[in-house]
Formats: sequence, structure tokens, C-alpha cells
Amino acid sequence: MKKILKDALKYVLVAAAVWGIIGMVSPAKCMLVGEVAYGAFTKAIDIIIAVFLMIGLIQVWVSPQKLSNLLGKEAGWKALAFASTVPLFIGSSLFTIFPLLKTLRDKGASIAAVTAFIAAWGGKAPLLPLEIEFLGWKFAVLRICLIVPFAVCIGLLSQWILEKWGYRHPD
Repeated sequence: MKKILKDALKYVLVAAAVWGIIGMVSPAKCMLVGEVAYGAFTKAIDIIIAVFLMIGLIQVWVSPQKLSNLLGKEAGWKALAFASTVPLFIGSSLFTIFPLLKTLRDKGASIAAVTAFIAAWGGKAPLLPLEIEFLGWKFAVLRICLIVPFAVCIGLLSQWILEKWGYRHPD
């Protein structure tokens, strides 16, 4: 935790220094940067709070055995099917997905399920209308149809490789 806070402080200090330089060069742009940063922060904080509450609920209400039955290695194809489809419908940022996945991994989710989840999450079905508008419906439908099987393949391949390398989940 100390390392995370230390790293966060470094980023904040660098951003503040850059913002200060912008303020010296162009005060008007400095104000614009502040407004954009504030807007991004207020949007992100709601999502981050919601995800951390969800993580807390998972920690308290979901036993490792239940999660292992749903997303663990012994769940087999059921875990990969769940981990490769549900994330398509989750709209969130990496800042919220990775803590969620760490919690799932700590509770017993398999490497295959976690990596399939990450691969499928990148698909983001809620963006489908926008994708169709800019890239066409054939492209969008093909991409959505390919995400699930590729997420399963990525999950299985990742688990196989990491097990061969002797990967152990960091505590």
C-alpha cells in the first residue's frame, strides 16, 4: 500500500508541476486544464466508489468456494463462458476493473477466467451503436462475434503459459 501511495504522489506532483508550467505560459489554458481535470475527476470518482463498494460486497458476501465454483479452474467451460461474455456489457475504466479482478483472483478465480475477462471487457458492447456509425455494421458484428471465442482462447493460452512458467498469484 505504501508503494501505491508513493507512486500516486509522484504522479500527482508531476501533474501539478506540468499544470504549473502551463499556468505560467498561458493562464487561460491553465484554467481550461483545471476544468477538464475537475470534470474527469467528478465522473471517475462516482464509478470508482461504486466499484470499490462492489468489491467490498464481494469480499463479504461471496465465499471463496462460491466464486471458485463460478470462476475457478474447476468450473471449466462455465467459468470461461461467464468471463468471456459478461464483461462485454460492463462499462468501466481500467482503474476499476483491475481492482475488481484482483479481488476475484484473491477469491479463487482462475487465471483463464481473469485473462478472458480482460480480453472480453475490451469489447464493450455499449459502444456498438457508435462503432456501427463510424466503422459499419459488418465490422461491428464481426468484431463482437469474434471477441468471445478469442477471449476464451486468450484465457486458456494465458493459463497454460503461466502454469508452465510456474506463476504463483502474488499475495
